[in-house]
Formats: sequence, C-alpha cells, structure tokens
Amino acid sequence: GMLFGISIVVGAAAWYLNLGAGALLIGFVGGLVTALVGVFSKKVRPAVMIAYAAAQGVFIGGLSMFFEAMYPGIAQTAVLGTLATAGAMFAAYRFGWVKVDARFTRIMMFALIGYSVFALVNLGFAVFAGMSAYSSSFGWLIALVGVGLAAFTLNLDFEAIREGAAQRWPKEMEWRAAFGLTASLIWLYVEIIRLLSIFNQQD
Repeated sequence: GMLFGISIVVGAAAWYLNLGAGALLIGFVGGLVTALVGVFSKKVRPAVMIAYAAAQGVFIGGLSMFFEAMYPGIAQTAVLGTLATAGAMFAAYRFGWVKVDARFTRIMMFALIGYSVFALVNLGFAVFAGMSAYSSSFGWLIALVGVGLAAFTLNLDFEAIREGAAQRWPKEMEWRAAFGLTASLIWLYVEIIRLLSIFNQQD
C-alpha cells in the first residue's frame, strides 16, 4: 500500500505541476534503473524500491498528462480500467478460476520474455527509424496482448504473497512482494492507457 501510494501521490504531483517530457524521460530511466537493482539485488533494499515507486510516479504522471492533452478523459478511464481489471484478477485468483501452478508460471515466463524482447525491438525501431508496431493496423491487438499479460502477471504476485505467508518467509520479503505487485499494477495502467489511445486514434 505504501509503495503504490507513493506512486499515486508523486504521479498526481507530476500531473499537477505538468513537468513535461524531460521529467517523463527521467521517470522512465529512473524507474528502469531502480527496477533492475531491486530485482537482481540479493539483498532486499527498501530504499531502492521506494525510489522506484517515486520514479514510476513521475513517469505515469507525465505519461497521463501527455495522453490527456490529446484525448481528454483518457487518464480517468485508464485508472478505472486498471482498478477494475486488477479487481477482476484478484477475484479470479481468490475463487480459483485461475490456477497458478507450475504450468501457468512456465507459460507466463515465456510469454513475458517474448513480450519484453518485442518491446525492446519495437523501442529501437521507434527511436532510430520512427516506426512503431503500435501504429500499424494490428497495433490495438498488440496492445491488448500487453494488457492481458500485465493482468495475468498479477496472479503470479498474488501467489507469491500467499506462498510467502504460508511458508512464513522473512518479514523483509514483504518488500519484494509489494515491489512486484506495484510494478505489475503500473505496467497494467501503462498498457491500458496505450490501448485506449490506439482506439481513440481510430475514431
């Protein structure tokens, strides 16, 4: 709750202050660096995870302002869509509609790796060639896949939290669980607002 709250508060501040593209880039790079440190560090580093939440707040605040300027109302719709999707995923997990077993985890890992490779390649084309797969006629479908992956990743987070509580993992592992859940929620929001922007372009 604290990490997600930091992202929301900082995001709201970035929105209100309208910090511009520079802050958006800083938030993106800062979030990427702190995420890598948080994921690959053998030691749990709460300060790094707090910094990640703050950097992502700057990023999503700037990103929301950017899309809102083009498509008024899109940020509010994306927030509601994120909360509704996260709630649906939690209900699906809680009532056993989604079984997080070894097969599910393996499929998700391969899917996430594949999507990450695609995202990096697409980013390279966007930066150096001015081309993006999201601008194609199938852009909405690619964005929809991103929303689906982000949504189902939440089930991995829920399962990790359940296992941690059941197996009485060290209390400091709560930070890793919170970090993972916050990262998934932010990713889900980014994918949803991207999908909504593609639909708005087609109107």
